[in-house]
Amino acid sequence: MLTFSARFVRPVILAGLLALLSTNLQTAAQATPASLVIVMEVPDYPGKTKLSSGQENSSVKKVQEALIELGYDITSANGKYGPSTTKAISTFYKDLGDSDDGTSLGKIGWTKIFEALTEQRATEKIAAQVPAQPVAVDPAMAAILAENASRTIERGKKTKVVKLSKAKKKIIARYAGDLTLSEDARLYRGAREIIPFEVWRTSAFARYISMKESHRNCKAVGRSGKYRGRWQMSPSFWKTYGGKQFAAKPDQASCRDQDLVAYNGWIVRGWAPWAY
Repeated sequence: MLTFSARFVRPVILAGLLALLSTNLQTAAQATPASLVIVMEVPDYPGKTKLSSGQENSSVKKVQEALIELGYDITSANGKYGPSTTKAISTFYKDLGDSDDGTSLGKIGWTKIFEALTEQRATEKIAAQVPAQPVAVDPAMAAILAENASRTIERGKKTKVVKLSKAKKKIIARYAGDLTLSEDARLYRGAREIIPFEVWRTSAFARYISMKESHRNCKAVGRSGKYRGRWQMSPSFWKTYGGKQFAAKPDQASCRDQDLVAYNGWIVRGWAPWAY
């Protein structure tokens, strides 16, 4: 049962909900590109020795820029192989299902980072084809939206948000007006709870994220085998947000059930689990 404070009214998100009732909404294309050919662009590894903590050079800067674009938290791309770079490389390996302390980077790790960057850029090009309009809302959902729009938002503790790169800010700007990206929806759980599941799963940005993660393929399995399904959910995410009631692993559940678990996670954490 959702509860809402009567003290604060946030007209932007409420007006947005009402705007979805318009009959002029265009139906967005749902087709997923049939294939994706990725040409790997991996720069030559610099020298015969590993990059290591404490070094400062242009190669370290190149790695830092790649990791930042991939969404890893590095203070700045200054060419200094310091603590934040060490942590980012260690986290990158962890996301691949490997274990590494991040204090050095050899040719294999270098290659993996730039292959991951190439794949991300390729999938973002395809995801950019997703129309920036939500799909049309059916009459039954319109009634739910009208009811929710009359409520106010509970403004409790702010949600921890991801520090966005310039590239990601440009993507966010492309979807300006998407309810899931409003300031309130990014900062407050109460604002996200107002947005119904069906509106969330058909929003333009939700379709962008699922396209970027898996090309909206509900059977997708990541390279490490850890991240699965349309939303590339980890085992802990799947368990925490109710996935076990549907199947042991995300890719074994129906697309709709996967969407519901992802929605539950979004209610609690916003777009942070997907690095937005």
